[in-house]
Amino acid sequence: MPRCDYKTKEGVPPIAKHLLEWKKMMKWDEDSIASPACDVRVEDDAFFVQYVTQDMEGNVIEIAQIVDIRTGKAPKDAKIVESFKSCGETSDPIEERCFQIITADSFTNQTFYNFLAFSAKDCKRFVDDLFALCHHFINSNLSQMDYIRKMHKRILLSSKDDKFVSTKDVIKAVAKDEKKKVIEALKVAGLKPADKKDHLPKDKFTFDAFYKFYKEMLAGRPELEKVFNDIKGTKRNYLTLEQTVEFLNKYQRDPRLNEILFPHHNKDGTKKLIQLYEHDKSKQKVGQLTLEGFTNYLMSPDNLPTNIYNLPVYQNMDQPLSHYFINSSHNTYLTGHQFSGRSSVEIYRQCLLSGCRCIELDCWDGEDNEPQITHGFTLCSSIQFKDVIEAINETAFKMTPYPLILSFENHCTPRQQQKMAEYCIEIFGSKLLALPLDDAKAQLKPGLMLPSPEMLKYKILIKNKKRKEDMPDQVDKEKKKKKKK
Repeated sequence: MPRCDYKTKEGVPPIAKHLLEWKKMMKWDEDSIASPACDVRVEDDAFFVQYVTQDMEGNVIEIAQIVDIRTGKAPKDAKIVESFKSCGETSDPIEERCFQIITADSFTNQTFYNFLAFSAKDCKRFVDDLFALCHHFINSNLSQMDYIRKMHKRILLSSKDDKFVSTKDVIKAVAKDEKKKVIEALKVAGLKPADKKDHLPKDKFTFDAFYKFYKEMLAGRPELEKVFNDIKGTKRNYLTLEQTVEFLNKYQRDPRLNEILFPHHNKDGTKKLIQLYEHDKSKQKVGQLTLEGFTNYLMSPDNLPTNIYNLPVYQNMDQPLSHYFINSSHNTYLTGHQFSGRSSVEIYRQCLLSGCRCIELDCWDGEDNEPQITHGFTLCSSIQFKDVIEAINETAFKMTPYPLILSFENHCTPRQQQKMAEYCIEIFGSKLLALPLDDAKAQLKPGLMLPSPEMLKYKILIKNKKRKEDMPDQVDKEKKKKKKK
């Protein structure tokens, strides 16, 4: 069951071949003067980005944790910049050759990896294709079997030795506090150390051997055995073809699904599943499924809880904007609670990268006529409005082309509101929806429907209350109230 079996299905693009090839780069860090040369590539299963320095120090970046890849940030240290001038295509600006890989295990905890490619062309190509791979919907929805495969791959890549894997790496990856249990399970799986240093031969540390070890670590799955026994109902040690078809239709298929679009499982399709996940060839031929094959299927990509091919946009996006639920964020700028939390520019990028399409900006007057964003009348820190607008402009359409709504809670004076407007026009440029669309069906007039998401692709919309003096109806209401008093 290689990882890429299900990646060849229609609609799933292959990994760009050049990503699998080693590339010479420089790795740098703002906190260190050293900037070692390294080789970088995506490993064959596309679980990790590998980078290896000249002294054979090897590290990996988990692709599933990569949230963004950014270009244009050069080192601040003049010595590092000077050393880079002699690397690669010296005629290409350093800013166009530098890129950052950002990983995160939460919205507020990011790690930054800085690299220098040897040409601007290589940098752009590597960044664009790696970003597309990182955010492909399959890589965000792996099966349990793929997670086990990823664990196996991490152990192999963590070893600096070409011939051996250390049992210490296995213990660290699988169960830090269960050393004796890990050693015993390795022995049962036929993975005995080759020397006193507890080294395992790499040629024997195959995925099949690791999977056997993994199952031994779990000491069986009694809950699966109970389900399996309830279905087969006899002393047989397998499910018949008919029983497997019934199980798939009765328990694994949502009865609410449309039967034309999502037909019931039949014998032919079930035979193909059995051939894929049942390792006993004699059982394969007659359409029988053992407990091991049953477990393999349940942990496979064919048994994911969601239909991954419906994760990309497949709905009709030509309806008025008001007909859709919109993924929205409240107090977007805060990384903590609302009384004394820290405000952050980075959190806007993270929200947009997570698919958010409506974000909030609480705008207040700042010093030197610079509007700021904060939670008013609290101890929360503030950030510059301009910095946020620049971050939004960089990230707005990285994940989706559909419109982005900026919800302004505007507390600024007219003078600083003017500054806000200037920044939006200058930074967003043509992305900003400043005038009605040319389409006659998309005019913002009473009695007419709002434009559709399809019409508003790559557009930024600003939601902001008008001043009372700009709304005649409101002015009249205020005058009437005063007269009554």
